[in-house]
Amino acid sequence: MALEKKSKLSLIVPLDGKLNIIQIRNQLINSKYALIDIIALEKSQFTFASPLCLPTSHQVTYGFEFTIFGQSFRVNGNIELESNNDNEYIYKAVIQSEDHVDSEMLYAINQLAVTQNTEYVKLSKSYTPEPSSAVTVDLTC
Repeated sequence: MALEKKSKLSLIVPLDGKLNIIQIRNQLINSKYALIDIIALEKSQFTFASPLCLPTSHQVTYGFEFTIFGQSFRVNGNIELESNNDNEYIYKAVIQSEDHVDSEMLYAINQLAVTQNTEYVKLSKSYTPEPSSAVTVDLTC
């Protein structure tokens, strides 16, 4: 399973991540971190869940940190609210492009897609009943 340029990888198990506000308008800020659950990945954006109602103005720049297969990624970007319910907000983070980070992150996403697909196949097979040998019994007297 390869990840193409516009494909979104929905994760079976969310990735742990964290975010903080690094800039509002032109003012640098260093806020405390908040924990997030990354639920889908793409090359230049990702979707995450948070219990927090976060500012979504394009004048607010966030810093994001997450790890894929032991490789840490630190990226900056803006967020947009996708949806919300009682206790959870779903956001889309649009990442500011950096060529070296983009290629490394795309490689990690592809590796995650392959691993996730392999795990999904194993899980699916565990729920598929094994073929049993058919035994015919003649009950006529």
